[in-house]
Amino acid sequence: MKIFASVIGISGKMGKEIKKNALNSSIDIIGGVGRKDFQNLKKLLKKSKVAIDFSTPSTLDEILNIAIKTTTPLVLGTTGYKENDFKKISNASKKIPIFYSSNFSIGIALIREFSKLASKMLKNSDIDILEKHHISKKDSPSGTALTLADDIKKTINKDVNIHSIRAANIIGEHSIFFTNENESIEIKHSAHLRSVFANGAIQAAKFIYNKKPGLYSMKDLIG
Repeated sequence: MKIFASVIGISGKMGKEIKKNALNSSIDIIGGVGRKDFQNLKKLLKKSKVAIDFSTPSTLDEILNIAIKTTTPLVLGTTGYKENDFKKISNASKKIPIFYSSNFSIGIALIREFSKLASKMLKNSDIDILEKHHISKKDSPSGTALTLADDIKKTINKDVNIHSIRAANIIGEHSIFFTNENESIEIKHSAHLRSVFANGAIQAAKFIYNKKPGLYSMKDLIG
């Protein structure tokens, strides 16, 4: 069975990748909107079983309002949200199902669990995160780096130093360093193709389209 889906930010790097990768899945991309035709969003969501968003934080309010009116489940992959934005997402998830992730890679989902375990075992170490992305990425630090740092903060109540590099066409690299007098440990994830994120977002759309209202994450997807 095909699931009719729309993409918000379809003209961007991730939007194009999702459209391409969905061709071999049960997700049928029936359309999308970008900056120039954002006014068509309500009409599009009325026809969609689920919407995948990779746009900008500035469009969040309108996306949430329209999705609630059309009762359309949302997959949110946009990064750069502020604390108040997450409150809005949480409130909206009481009315519609919302899947949020700062990174849709299964590998990153595993890295999050590894880093929490390592932080418990190495809590007396200095902890640093280094993230690298392409030069046109707007937010810095990356949403994934902030998520990893927040995971560690919640686990051992310790601040983490984040370092960012923007260069060339790097798709995405995240390293977590645990350094003490005796040893250094590095946990690293490198994305080789942007399709790893697109396929994760497609899996999230398949997962959430018939769910009850609530806020879902990669942890729910991988079980």
